[in-house]
Amino acid sequence: MAIWIAPELAAGQPSPTMTDRPLSNRLTFLRERHARDRHHVARAYDRMVQTLIERDVTAGALGVGDMMPDFALPGSDGRLVHSADLLASGPLVVSFYRGSWCFYCESELTALRDAHPAIVAAGGRIVAIAGEAGGRSAATKRDFALPFEVLSDLDLGLSLSFGLVFPVSEEVRAIYQEIGFDLARFNGNDSWFLPIPATYVIASDGRIIAAHVDPDFRKRMEPADIVATLASLRS
Repeated sequence: MAIWIAPELAAGQPSPTMTDRPLSNRLTFLRERHARDRHHVARAYDRMVQTLIERDVTAGALGVGDMMPDFALPGSDGRLVHSADLLASGPLVVSFYRGSWCFYCESELTALRDAHPAIVAAGGRIVAIAGEAGGRSAATKRDFALPFEVLSDLDLGLSLSFGLVFPVSEEVRAIYQEIGFDLARFNGNDSWFLPIPATYVIASDGRIIAAHVDPDFRKRMEPADIVATLASLRS
């Protein structure tokens, strides 16, 4: 699955050029560097992604036309953030990411940070969501200087409601353990599940109007596509 956009919105969208796609260019650079510097890790990622594609792991993910589930998740300050309150101010951009430890996620979050003024100008509001525990949402917001809220989806309950959860492959688990990366320390459990990175643009009535859900975590939705979708709501 790549980008879905509601047909009534897609017809009026401009087609972004490569100069509008700095995030994609950055992700390609990271992937190529990873393949060069940590070949065995990159190959393990390739095999895990291929398995997810073959299993059609995104088949159950929410898409265009579906309604966003109601939720209440702790924000970076520990207080609950309710979806109804977020939608009360207009369209919402929801970005599910794997974790603050993921270089690809860092690139996406900083790209959303840089695009934040344009997204707000187009009428949108952003929240980023990960399954990290232990106050890491506050650290992520601070360390990446994010002007939007970062929510903690503890035990991936909301990610599961969106149909985004998958098990990390045994091969990748072994590599993480080999290099000393402790996913359980970040997520607060040892279940070895992660969310498929996904970005949703949601109208103020809770209806999903655009979605980017890809089993290849090295691909993300361009901020330019988010801005164009939000702008289409106003036309």
